[in-house]
Amino acid sequence: MDQLYVEIEISTRNAETTIYTSVPSFLALYTYRFLSEKKNVPLRVNFVSTNIEGGKIALRSAHLKKELTDQHITCREAASLTAIRDLKLPIYEKNGNTYIAGACAVCRELIARQSHEELKQLLGFKGSCLLAPSEASIWTRFCEVDVVDVVSSLHNGLILDAVPPEVVRFEQHMNEPVRMHNIYKQAREQANQAENGDKVKRKDRVEIKCSTPKEQLLIEHRFAEGISFTIADLILYPMLRIIFQHCAQMLPQFPLTSTWFSEIDAFDGSCARVLKELYERPEVKTPPGELGIPDCDATSLYKADPKRYKPRNRIYTSQAEVESALGKLESLQLEFNSDSEHSYGEQLIDWEQIEPTHAKSSALPKERLERKRQQLENMANAVVSLAQPGDRIVDFCSGTGHLAILLALKLPQCTVIVMENKAFSVLHSQKRALELGLTNCVFYQCNIDYFVGQFDIGASLHACGTATDIVLQQCRRVGAHFACCPCCYGSLQPMPHISYPLSKTFQGVLSTRDYLYVAHSADQAHEMGTTNCKPETTLQGLRCMAVVDTDRQLQAQEAGYQVILTRLKPEQCTPKNHLLVGRFVKQN
Repeated sequence: MDQLYVEIEISTRNAETTIYTSVPSFLALYTYRFLSEKKNVPLRVNFVSTNIEGGKIALRSAHLKKELTDQHITCREAASLTAIRDLKLPIYEKNGNTYIAGACAVCRELIARQSHEELKQLLGFKGSCLLAPSEASIWTRFCEVDVVDVVSSLHNGLILDAVPPEVVRFEQHMNEPVRMHNIYKQAREQANQAENGDKVKRKDRVEIKCSTPKEQLLIEHRFAEGISFTIADLILYPMLRIIFQHCAQMLPQFPLTSTWFSEIDAFDGSCARVLKELYERPEVKTPPGELGIPDCDATSLYKADPKRYKPRNRIYTSQAEVESALGKLESLQLEFNSDSEHSYGEQLIDWEQIEPTHAKSSALPKERLERKRQQLENMANAVVSLAQPGDRIVDFCSGTGHLAILLALKLPQCTVIVMENKAFSVLHSQKRALELGLTNCVFYQCNIDYFVGQFDIGASLHACGTATDIVLQQCRRVGAHFACCPCCYGSLQPMPHISYPLSKTFQGVLSTRDYLYVAHSADQAHEMGTTNCKPETTLQGLRCMAVVDTDRQLQAQEAGYQVILTRLKPEQCTPKNHLLVGRFVKQN
């Protein structure tokens, strides 16, 4: 039986016990209870006792008597299941060997595992609603991070002096033209529906061509993603209801959101009923009078909408700016190159033994398959040089698990954690591990940020853009060794927990904008002799690659690492061939 793990904190004051949970765990419980009202859910709910950081929600535990028994409560620090200590809660345990973290991913899995087809329709057209992870989809991030942060802050003592921007963004979203995969089909059906519900006669039918701009289709938002009730509505409904409890006087100022509330209440009263059963409403200090309404850019929350981009904030290659930034680095008197006496390109692997049928079944051309194997062998050799028996090795951004499985084969006495946020990729890596009879692999389906456990070595092969720096940050957090081959330098962007430049050395001479000019130019490091390759542009790109990775090297050295910056061998196996190998030697 699958398992759901949610976090709770038990507080007793004046002989009165209150059970709290975090906002993400509340969403998992809310989804579980909503589904339970429709059909018995074949799932065991487990409560993990911990000290909740940030805002916490008081539960009406009377409606959880069946689940809240001693045998269903465990202490996080004493948990026998390692995943409970490794991942942020809530966690969904699937088939006993896959652990899913992240509120949207957990809620999706709760729905996907239902046998009732009507409930599975909550996942939207082709099951794609909130499928993309939050680091890739602005819509998933809005549902999983942005509104959750607002509710968490409100339960951590925040008193509003203005309406949260997320409320304004949702109102703007509901005013956007509906964007859905089968929108033209829906528009035709709606246009050809008679007032009594019958279909109109063929001669009277309205033709709507696919060339018609979507903005001209007479389809409006009834629910968050269009005309169908989905998991997005299920997640946003309790969050926005809670937010408006702290500024109820402002709801009339948001007519589309108010109408959306009414539509959901009329469509399925379970949403309001489950919220009332679970949520212990705190004493709310509502500010007197009307709150200010912040100005928000009219950027769409839809992933495929071009209005979601902000061209004025994007970095484009400007030769003058690149040269200016490189000139500022000259004062550091550093050599920016990846020449090294260290090499990890020994070819020791019998690929026919590991993947006897892969070359025939692979969609990759033979030459590209060979280059990919060379990349994997370099990475595996680097990790093996750092490993000791019993080590926990995390392959971040693992994809379909090629590197992780290779490490599991070469290091049978180590545990290899396969970490990837795409469900399909995790499923594929599990299949390959099963075929090879591996027993030292653990599968985590989550974003990098949801991993909070201890480990000894971190690895990543071509983690895109800032993901490489998040991997290195994870390694520094626990003093783990690392082997990283970066990629997509032009995609580097500052994040709340990652700022550029990285090292104190670079911070003294470069601004963030200078740094991003250099990083963007690094993506021009094409293989010499290829189509549209200008030698002078490629040489500059190679230098900029070396600049960015030297900054990564310096940051790790400042944190107590010995770091080798070298290249994969043969160097032609990929244009992005830099390899950072770090060994933690001291605690500063």
